[in-house]
Amino acid sequence: MISSNLEKKQIDLIKESLSVHDFCTEVIALYAKSQLSFSRMEEFVDDRGKSCLYRLKQMSHELFRNAEEATYREKFYDITVGYIFHEAMKLRENVYQLEYYKPQYETLVASDELTALEKKVIHEFDVLILKARKRLKEGLKEVKMLLKDLVVQLKDLLKLYQTNYLLPRFILENENALIKIYHKKGFSDLLNDMYEHGRSTLIYKAAESYLDSEHYGCAKLLFQKVTNMHHDDPKARFMFLYASAFASYFKNRPARALCCAQEALAVDVKSSDMQPYSQSLEQLVADLSKDLKKRGKFKEESKAAESDDFELLVFKSDQAACRKQDQREGPKSKT
Repeated sequence: MISSNLEKKQIDLIKESLSVHDFCTEVIALYAKSQLSFSRMEEFVDDRGKSCLYRLKQMSHELFRNAEEATYREKFYDITVGYIFHEAMKLRENVYQLEYYKPQYETLVASDELTALEKKVIHEFDVLILKARKRLKEGLKEVKMLLKDLVVQLKDLLKLYQTNYLLPRFILENENALIKIYHKKGFSDLLNDMYEHGRSTLIYKAAESYLDSEHYGCAKLLFQKVTNMHHDDPKARFMFLYASAFASYFKNRPARALCCAQEALAVDVKSSDMQPYSQSLEQLVADLSKDLKKRGKFKEESKAAESDDFELLVFKSDQAACRKQDQREGPKSKT
């Protein structure tokens, strides 16, 4: 499956939304402990493109603001993000005043050399600082309320994008972050709303996403999880063996690949959408049978493939390789 630019941008938007939620939560916690600094605030929001909230605002505007095809939920999300950004910019200014002007003000107040006019100005400074404190406290309450609204709307976006083939994989890889926001029950309810069988369907679709990106090792691991959850699901069993066959093939283990391919073809799967996979396996069997006959290594490699320790090492190696490749290159598209 070819990953469209829109699908990738949707995932980037959700990813940045999670970052904004985490950072905003941290800002609120730091304020409660009187530890909120301007430098930390500037990492949360700025107008030069270096903060997570600025990036989210720009992403949202690009996708939704002037797009005729954007749904009302997406436009609603864009407005909420915009309001959070502008409120946060006000907070940033108040934090700056309190961090940089307040200490200088306190030094001046203690001086015995102030003239009457200067004392009047100092009084005005005092009023401004008190206002900055009040605005900061009230502004944080407003941002906190808007953040709660954003979390609800983000759930709507996740449901809206459930046909994005990159989404199940993203949800599975960011499961802890989503549970942190929605808690276990809320996250479970979200999966049940999005997918027919909840978590098991999520895992199955994530495995398909890995398969589409030709990450056969990771796909194999996830399809195996589904078969463990649903022992009587022939489709999941077939896909596990399909992924195992190609994972072994690309690991240069032809005997193991042939065994898995033959076992997959023996599974009774009554589904027309499995036909392309069956055809690929039939071709693989034909090619491997011919190759193994030439090389005469079938018996030796079959023995190695049946080793439990060997198979465990293969699974761990596949999983680690997929993670490293994703970190280095990001999702690959199958052409």
